[in-house]
Amino acid sequence: MNRPLSLLLACGLIAVLGACASGPQVTEQEAYNGQAAVGIVRPPGAQGAMIQRRLLSGLDASGAFAGLYPLSSPHQSTEVEIVIEPVVVEAQSGSRGFERLLLQVHAYRKHDRGDAFNTRYRGRASGNRDALDEILRPLERDLKRRFGAKPVY
Repeated sequence: MNRPLSLLLACGLIAVLGACASGPQVTEQEAYNGQAAVGIVRPPGAQGAMIQRRLLSGLDASGAFAGLYPLSSPHQSTEVEIVIEPVVVEAQSGSRGFERLLLQVHAYRKHDRGDAFNTRYRGRASGNRDALDEILRPLERDLKRRFGAKPVY
């Protein structure tokens, strides 16, 4: 093959690969309507880290969000769109975990606190499930209703 033709083909290939690698352009006016990333703030208190972990794993199993991330503060610098701030109002521990639990949950869009909810969830242990397991189902349902969206592929 002659040298100018090889150079021309190489430049063409580089241009095509560069265009493919850049991905779609999203303007500021274009709104993202897919699933949101969620941050869960660690509740204060001795059981806060454990509650945060259980909320992260329980809500992640629902598949309703793009991702769930632990936060140490609601003001932490992060790319999450939705912030969940749980607070333990009452807790009674037992041999299986929480026998009773009253959890106050404040959830909002990071850049629009007007789109928020503030709800108390009461759970009680039954069978092989503790009180937090009972709270996860209604909490997941409420979060999906308020902030859920279908995945964008």
